[in-house]
Amino acid sequence: MTQIQGSCIITSVFKQGQALFFNNWTVLNKLMTRNKGLFTGVNITLISLLCFFSPDIVWAEQQVAENPYRHLDWISPAEVAALPASERPQHSGICEGLYVVPQLGDGLIKDAEIKASADHFDTLPDGTNVLRGNVEVKQGPRELYSDEVRLNRETRATSLQGNVVIRQPGMLILGDSAEINLNEKAVDVKNTEYVIHEIHVHGTAARIYNPEEKVLVLDRSTYTTCEPNDKAWAIAAKEIKLNQESGWGSVTGATLEIGGVPVIYLPWWTFPIDDRRQSGFLFPYVGSGDSGLDLSLPYYVNIAPNMDATLTPRYLANRGEMLETEFRYLTPHTEGQVGLGYLANDKIYQDSRSLVNWQHKGLYGDWTNSVDYTRVGDSDHFLDLDTTLDATSNTHLAQRADFNRYGENWNFKLMVQQFQTIDDIIADEDLPYRMLPQIQANSRYPVANTPLSTGVETEYTYFDHPEDLISQPTSANRVKLNPYLQLNLRNSWGFLIPRLSYNLRYYSLNQTGLDDDEKNLEIPVTSIDSGLFLDRQLEFSGKGYVQTLEPRLFYLYVPMQEQNDLPIFDTAKTSFGFEQLFRANRFTGNDRIGDANQLSLGLTTRLIDSDGGQELFNVSLGQILYFRDREVQLNESDPIETTTLSPFVARVNWLINSVWSWRSETQWDSQENNLDSIITGFDYRDEQRNVVNLTYNYYDNGAVTADPASEEIKQTDVSFAWSLNPRWSIVGRWGFDLNQSRSFDNIVGVEYESCCWRIRLVNRRFLKESNDEETLVEPSQTIMLNFELKGLGGFGGSVDSALDESIPGYRQREELRPPPFGY
Repeated sequence: MTQIQGSCIITSVFKQGQALFFNNWTVLNKLMTRNKGLFTGVNITLISLLCFFSPDIVWAEQQVAENPYRHLDWISPAEVAALPASERPQHSGICEGLYVVPQLGDGLIKDAEIKASADHFDTLPDGTNVLRGNVEVKQGPRELYSDEVRLNRETRATSLQGNVVIRQPGMLILGDSAEINLNEKAVDVKNTEYVIHEIHVHGTAARIYNPEEKVLVLDRSTYTTCEPNDKAWAIAAKEIKLNQESGWGSVTGATLEIGGVPVIYLPWWTFPIDDRRQSGFLFPYVGSGDSGLDLSLPYYVNIAPNMDATLTPRYLANRGEMLETEFRYLTPHTEGQVGLGYLANDKIYQDSRSLVNWQHKGLYGDWTNSVDYTRVGDSDHFLDLDTTLDATSNTHLAQRADFNRYGENWNFKLMVQQFQTIDDIIADEDLPYRMLPQIQANSRYPVANTPLSTGVETEYTYFDHPEDLISQPTSANRVKLNPYLQLNLRNSWGFLIPRLSYNLRYYSLNQTGLDDDEKNLEIPVTSIDSGLFLDRQLEFSGKGYVQTLEPRLFYLYVPMQEQNDLPIFDTAKTSFGFEQLFRANRFTGNDRIGDANQLSLGLTTRLIDSDGGQELFNVSLGQILYFRDREVQLNESDPIETTTLSPFVARVNWLINSVWSWRSETQWDSQENNLDSIITGFDYRDEQRNVVNLTYNYYDNGAVTADPASEEIKQTDVSFAWSLNPRWSIVGRWGFDLNQSRSFDNIVGVEYESCCWRIRLVNRRFLKESNDEETLVEPSQTIMLNFELKGLGGFGGSVDSALDESIPGYRQREELRPPPFGY
């Protein structure tokens, strides 16, 4: 039944108490926006009398005057701060205010009861109800306000004239007149101002109507995500169509205005109106480097819910036009991406340039597979051309595919792998072998219900060298067989794991002039690994902690077996560190098994917060005691290791407080009284997403564990990403080589973010490998500019990738960014 109330309800509101009414800004807002006629005539006199007796009411009127956009549900930062803490919405300060949606009714509009109030009520002969003066009509979550409303009780067609206010979930429309059907969601409003709260959009339109339930059409309209008082950018268009079902907006006859000045005319344009993936142009990337002006205009294609692609035409002023494409896919069992890049005719290189990249992962029950494939058309591709694709520049580009299966007591792996070497300085002899294929099968089974277990590790690999004219084997078959017996004695306070294995290798070699094309190796390996877990409760300043003490002993015995006649296919010497103390082989790969008679001693202590379980501090110390020389080396020319002690290793991680942490690993040769290496640094992370990294690296090429071809390293590295305030941020890096007295990577950048746009300008100067054989490195400089209009999409391009590679923690900082509009 329709409720009809007169203007007497206004008087009763005032009688309920002026403080109750005027101290609540929400009620005042509703009164100002929904009942505009209230503040005229005799009611002005009433309000004046109330203001005379109540200074609080005067203050409320002043606040309204200071915010001319209250009618758009917009409240200022001062009004946000004035709210009680329990009612205050989260607000980052990026925007100079926020939209607050008043609470509406529940249920479906078409099923809800209609409730109405007005100053005057009439019924026409045709059954039309006419409501005049401060009309208010509510139907579930929809509210209508106007000077006059005509409602047909039969069809529920409704006409509104004068000071029209229409509220529906997520939307506010103000206009001069409107036609609405209360049985549906149909609406047609003339001369409007509108707000779409969820996507932070507001603007004006000569007409707003919805031809379909979730489609809204705006004729001769403006559209912006900026604050109501900000004209940073806006779209002025002949027609804007917003489809909430698809999350997509389309524009006809559009002009993009920056600061009120038209800058771009687009006869037709599409853009996303929410976070769903949509086809359309992303914002261009603009940069400058060795290739001159670098301009990219990516186009995103939403092929299907599980497939998309990005087509990126790219203009390099000094080189020519390039096209880069990236295709991504996701299925119940697979995910991956394929990238292609092609430059038809490089003006400098005088030839075409190409790049192919494929990353893939698959899961099929117990089976998994992966692909990592990158190939370029020439070795200078990454030196001359940056890329928007997810491809990494290395000396050797991986081209690998594998299949794996994991059972309860066994696993299987099939892999094919080769590399494209893009460093012309590397000799043919030193190019890595292809594995076509490598097959591994490992098993482990417990013996009855005892801690004893037995197993075997097997591997077959066919190696093929990419060059024929070399002194090493051009191809070979290698078979590995490692049966073992292991006793697993574990308890909450410690462990003891004796292990006995027998390592067998068989080689079938293909090499010109080789008398013996078959090689064998048989070596037993014995090890005993043991450790204790001790802990005690501590208390400092009334707070509880747990301190652990974890001593560990690892004994390893491997008899000496001559191996210099064996080729090297996939083997290298491991970098020495704390983990190396407890490895059974000082070589990676399977072509060398290091002889050993040694005892490793390690000690770790941790300090843990009893309340949260967070590890606050840990330090690990260790050293190896050698009882014999190490004769097996990678190459026959490498000297035998005769030291009786390994370098002393110390590793520390300290969470100084909630924002600062310190990490360090040091190696000290106690026999030679020499500092072999130190890697140390401080990291800063705070709740405002600020990041600071301070690092020092030192490596002595004269250390016993040093690679003979290595050079001494003394480098400092400082990087940061810091928010000066909610809108301004700076980024930077300074990598300095103390030996060469020169910087190797410098970055200076600034970012500004407002409520509706974001800009980043980054200058990077770094050393890169030179194309000139006589010059190892040469300086290079790149200027990168990224501009984003919020609500119209954006494109990070190489700005994101460059900062992510150069500033540890930058990716995590971006992932923790506040919502686009700060709330």
